[in-house]
Amino acid sequence: MREIAWAPLNVPLRRRLETLCAFGWISLFLFGELGMLFFYLYLLIFGGVIAKTLCIIYGIFIYIDRDAGVNGGRGQGVKWFRNLFCWKLFQSYFPAKLHKTVDLPADRNYIFATFPHGVLSTGTFINFATDTTSFYKLYPGIRSRPCTLDYHFRVPIFRELALSWGLASCASKSIVRMLNASNNQHHPANRDGFTANAVVIVVGGAAESLNSRPDSYRLVLKNRKGFCKIALKTGAPIVPVINFGEVDLFDQPPNPPGSKLRRFQEYMKNNTGVAPAAFRGRGFFQYTYGLIPRRKPLNTVIGAPVQTVQIKEPTQADVDELHGIFCSALLELFDQYKGKFIEHCKNVEMVIE
Repeated sequence: MREIAWAPLNVPLRRRLETLCAFGWISLFLFGELGMLFFYLYLLIFGGVIAKTLCIIYGIFIYIDRDAGVNGGRGQGVKWFRNLFCWKLFQSYFPAKLHKTVDLPADRNYIFATFPHGVLSTGTFINFATDTTSFYKLYPGIRSRPCTLDYHFRVPIFRELALSWGLASCASKSIVRMLNASNNQHHPANRDGFTANAVVIVVGGAAESLNSRPDSYRLVLKNRKGFCKIALKTGAPIVPVINFGEVDLFDQPPNPPGSKLRRFQEYMKNNTGVAPAAFRGRGFFQYTYGLIPRRKPLNTVIGAPVQTVQIKEPTQADVDELHGIFCSALLELFDQYKGKFIEHCKNVEMVIE
């Protein structure tokens, strides 16, 4: 058993609040959806007349609005919600920073392919679902549109949070819709001052979360080529994005392929879409065990776009070629910046599986 590293008693209030926000965020994603669903059902079954009536009306609304995620969400979300002080505290907890390498013109839409997934894609959330790292200032005219599983848009109450963050479904229909959106500044959909979409896809998904542990950049990418096919069909450039430090936030017990733990995790992933990573972070008053992510720097680097030529019906050879070019660009970006953001970087390599 590991010796517990206790936190000092004289921690500044700001840092305590940052830790509280980090705990709130992890709790929201681990237990929030189930809790909100039970709360809704409780009011629907045991609530008073007014509560039941409101639940029925809201249930009808959810049914009517059930395709909101697949239809591309609701723009970049709600500005004041993306700028809440709790998100700023969460960002400064690590801290998380966004690094721009090249300008991106706002006259076209992009696919942002982000790696690695980590346990909960913390860097992707902070940089693209909130405004705390100023993506909209670094890339004027481009709205960030993170994509997630469609079932998040079916859960009462939580779906409104997801839409307020600017999230959309990762279904191909949703992605294509956002990539085909008009870039005309006079188009009604662009009256918010944005003329382009950055569709953010965490390509490795839940499968990649099972590889997440400190200094392990093992990507599930070798056979993930759907985003390349969509890029060719729409003519959208693919922008490589690396979240340095994402894998350092939590640790996991050994789960090599074929082990009992890995077989159980893959069984759950295949049947529920959720990979139950057996992660370990820190607690409120000690740094050894707990659910809170560790206070490690998060540095998200946005690389140069891989340009594409629109092909309405791309062949498998076309897809394979673009995938190979993208993988090379991703590895080059990692090698270029790992010395800046990874301690003991000579022992750390990015592996594409």
